[in-house]
Amino acid sequence: MKRTLVLFALIMLVSAAFAQMKKDRTSAYNYWMKKDLVKAKEFIDKAIAYPEAVTDSKVWFYRGNIYLDIQLSPAKAVLAPDAINVAYDAYLKARELDTKEEFKEDITARMAAIGGEFFNEGISYFQQNNFDGAIPLFDKAIKISADNHVIDTLANYGAALCLEKKASKDVVFLDQAIAKYQYLVDIKMKEVSVYTSLANLYKDKGNLDKASEIIGIGKSLFPGNTDLIITEANMYISTNNHAKAVSSLMVAKEKEPKNVSVLYAIGVTYDLLKNDTKLPDAERADYFTKATDAYKEAIAVDSNYFDAIFNLGAIYFNKGGEVINEANKLPISETAKYDKLLAEGNNYLNLSLPYLEKCEKIQPLDKPTLVSLKEIYTRLNKTEKLVAINAKLSTL
Repeated sequence: MKRTLVLFALIMLVSAAFAQMKKDRTSAYNYWMKKDLVKAKEFIDKAIAYPEAVTDSKVWFYRGNIYLDIQLSPAKAVLAPDAINVAYDAYLKARELDTKEEFKEDITARMAAIGGEFFNEGISYFQQNNFDGAIPLFDKAIKISADNHVIDTLANYGAALCLEKKASKDVVFLDQAIAKYQYLVDIKMKEVSVYTSLANLYKDKGNLDKASEIIGIGKSLFPGNTDLIITEANMYISTNNHAKAVSSLMVAKEKEPKNVSVLYAIGVTYDLLKNDTKLPDAERADYFTKATDAYKEAIAVDSNYFDAIFNLGAIYFNKGGEVINEANKLPISETAKYDKLLAEGNNYLNLSLPYLEKCEKIQPLDKPTLVSLKEIYTRLNKTEKLVAINAKLSTL
């Protein structure tokens, strides 16, 4: 009789606890319907703490609803900064317990909303260069879509971008970045940068055949795209196949004659060709002129294009240094030739000045610019300017 009474008492306790859990669950739902998220959270947190909640799909479903609304409300930071993860875990639990599929459609729809929130937060972390924080968020968005038999291309792309950024600092992430981008190529994502990024990653890995293959796939999807042509040209440049690089870039220039990236790339390619000692001097001199013309074209389109301005200043600066060094190697007896070469060298230095001084205005503390200006001011005896440059350099 005693054991029966104890059992009866236990049943009564369990029943009472279950009744209280249901009461708190109902209160949470009612406050949620009234848009009172403070009270709704209070009661759902109480309800979820009962042992009986472990097997109750409804309480977990309500918890997901309430925390999702908190996530979407201005009060999130105060009420529950981690509301999105709480909602996500609650819906996973509700789906697991919902054997009768009473909430199936609602959970699917609300999970899609949560996926969107994970994606948005992933973007926020990405913009802060917090790639380690962004990747798990993108991965959750990917998983939610996959559970709903949908491919979230944007979340996959976000994860790929993060891995690409990490790979640029640590090659240990290179294969992961390649795998993620390769997946996007395999599903034929309509985004040019997917193909250019993957081609560059393969190039960084040293697999030029694969890089070329990816560029080919991209060109078939985006015929005549300038970014792909530039990527292809850069690949040719990396293998010292400058003639092919120029050929590719000229095709791009025909399509977009005012594209500064194309004009700059042409300048860089000619710049490299002029340094090729295997070529005849006359041909190298021709490439020197073509390089300066290309940089000038880029600057004409964008007067503040730092890289083009710096390279144009540098090409004159280096030429001036070469000619002056040649003059300094002459014997003392060749005074006339020395004077002529020195004047020619100083002329190149003077040609470089306005471009390097423009670079200083754009980026006042750029060390290569300041070092170049220091040497020019020294050679040309520009004392006041030399003092100012030395002062800047002393702060770096």
